[in-house]
Amino acid sequence: MQRGVFVSSNDLEPVRPEGEVLRALADKITAMLAYWDSSLRCRFANRAYERWFGVSPEALIGKHLSELLGPLYALNLPYIQGALRGEPQEFEREIPNPVGGPPRYSLANYIPDIVDGVVRGFYVLVTDVSEIKRAQLALQESEERFRLTIDEAPIGMALVAPGGRFARVNRVLCEIVGYTEEELMGLTFAAITHPEDVGVDRSLAGLLSRGEIPRYQRGKRYIRKDGTIVEVMLSVSLLRGHDGAPRFYVAQIEDITERKRFEKEQRFLSEVGLALANTLDYEETLTRIADLVVQDVADLCIVELVETSEEARRIKVTCRDSSRACLCERLSQPPHDRHHPHLLQSILETRRPVLMQHASVELIASLSRSEEYHRALQEAEIGSLVAVPLVARGRLLGAIAWGASRGSTVYGPADLRLAEELAQRASLSIENARLYRAACRATHARDDALGVVAHDLRNPLNSILMHTHILRSCREDTGGRSQKAVEAIERSAIRMSRLIQDLLDVSCMDAGHLSVEQARVSSQQVVSDAVETQKPLATSASLELRLEVAPNLPDVWADHDRLTQIFENLIGNALKFTKPGGRITVGAVPAEGEVRFWVADTGNGISAEEVPHLFERFWQARKTERRGAGLGLPIVKGIVEAHHGRIWVESTPGQGSTFFFTIPTVHRVAESRRA
Repeated sequence: MQRGVFVSSNDLEPVRPEGEVLRALADKITAMLAYWDSSLRCRFANRAYERWFGVSPEALIGKHLSELLGPLYALNLPYIQGALRGEPQEFEREIPNPVGGPPRYSLANYIPDIVDGVVRGFYVLVTDVSEIKRAQLALQESEERFRLTIDEAPIGMALVAPGGRFARVNRVLCEIVGYTEEELMGLTFAAITHPEDVGVDRSLAGLLSRGEIPRYQRGKRYIRKDGTIVEVMLSVSLLRGHDGAPRFYVAQIEDITERKRFEKEQRFLSEVGLALANTLDYEETLTRIADLVVQDVADLCIVELVETSEEARRIKVTCRDSSRACLCERLSQPPHDRHHPHLLQSILETRRPVLMQHASVELIASLSRSEEYHRALQEAEIGSLVAVPLVARGRLLGAIAWGASRGSTVYGPADLRLAEELAQRASLSIENARLYRAACRATHARDDALGVVAHDLRNPLNSILMHTHILRSCREDTGGRSQKAVEAIERSAIRMSRLIQDLLDVSCMDAGHLSVEQARVSSQQVVSDAVETQKPLATSASLELRLEVAPNLPDVWADHDRLTQIFENLIGNALKFTKPGGRITVGAVPAEGEVRFWVADTGNGISAEEVPHLFERFWQARKTERRGAGLGLPIVKGIVEAHHGRIWVESTPGQGSTFFFTIPTVHRVAESRRA
């Protein structure tokens, strides 16, 4: 057997010498393995150098390390020197790819070869960590992008650990809640969440971690470092690890305080407009203004109106807490001397709004007009105050103030703007209520005067009519001028009496007290009676008066005398505006649940421009030719509508006019009552 060659027991296969085995093993590993002596000459290298540097191990033997490394030699020199001092070295290095493409990354280990305390050289083991390095770089890049996404996001963002502690927060979130990044990192989300919202957050986070929901979004409240409340919209998703376990909750936080404030303000102003539009009562207007304020934006509201020639000074005070009614009563007492200091004095004097974000006890005390008022203000515990004047059409009406209890809300410029918006609406409502009250007073005064005048005029008219009847009964002058004079006096007196009655009817219509005593009325009979009554007048005017009534007319539910009044007015108008030789037709036909009546004439007709004004009071088509007071048609319309009927006119100039009106039947009224 040759020296250095070993044969197995069965002599089947030779085994290489130990050096050749180690060499074969060294060539098979992917890492570069080499030995450099103390003069930095290569004494051994494996085949990996050929793959990395394109140099065969045989070609490296005897070469200086600088020849292999080239430009990298200067970078590696500190590690080489450390190895020659007997100090193991480990470092990473980027190596150019010999076949092109992206660079390769290596992990180098320089292991000194020390014999008897002398460094004879060092071993070099260089491992290819390109894939690991690229994965690390990709992870770093991903983490950097994620960091930038969080840090540069225009909304608040945070990473929250499964236990609820903040793991990362951005600048915007710090601004939203008023904490520094370091302070937030030492807190949990529950520490800054409104207590009423914590339970919901934990419940949703549990659903998210168990995979029952993919993410969730909800509005909630945070408590800022200064104690104020901020409204936010929170969106949360879950970041899981490779094992599928929850790693972080990713939270996006948008500050929606201003949006919520705007929505609340618009809702409040809408409610104010609706509430104030539904009343013209003066006292109710004051009450609604104060109640709406304490319902939505304040703990205390004071509305003070200045004195006018007709109104006494009024102060309305309302508290959100109904148990403080006695306090409101004390604050609502008007001052004996209006020039003494009081809460709204400066507003009334300057007409300028006031914002007291932090109303000190001393400041509130300076607004006290008396010891009693001072104690009431102290008891009110006003911590923040907004006050604005009430001005309508350039006229000062008063002032309104609302306050927040000490330690609760702090009012700011937005609240002042809201108060000014409210004041604008309230001022118009108060002014309208005042004008309406003045109008009601004027109407009552007019009605009272009208009643007195009507009463005082009717007495002499009744006397005139009585004496005309006496004169008629005297037969001393049966056909002379005295008889005609008596008739003229009688006609004038009747006309005056009719005008007085028309004025009284109009007054009753304004007050909603037009007397209508309804009962079953024969449609046929009431039309026939009306025609018979007016026939003498038609004949004297050389006019034909016709009756056109459908058979079997149903009875109507109406006031007989008022229906007669309608026909007298409509037929009387037709007589006035129809020339001699013309024709007037009075008719009636059944309709659905009602009877439709009409009075038609062959007069001049009415133009389309005049038709819309026919039922206006005191309006007449020909102003130069007055034939009445202009109250007949408005009264007719009022009587028809009091019967729940309708009235309209159809007219063609040159061909005449037809006035229609409807009255419900007895059967229809009975059905509606049963329903």
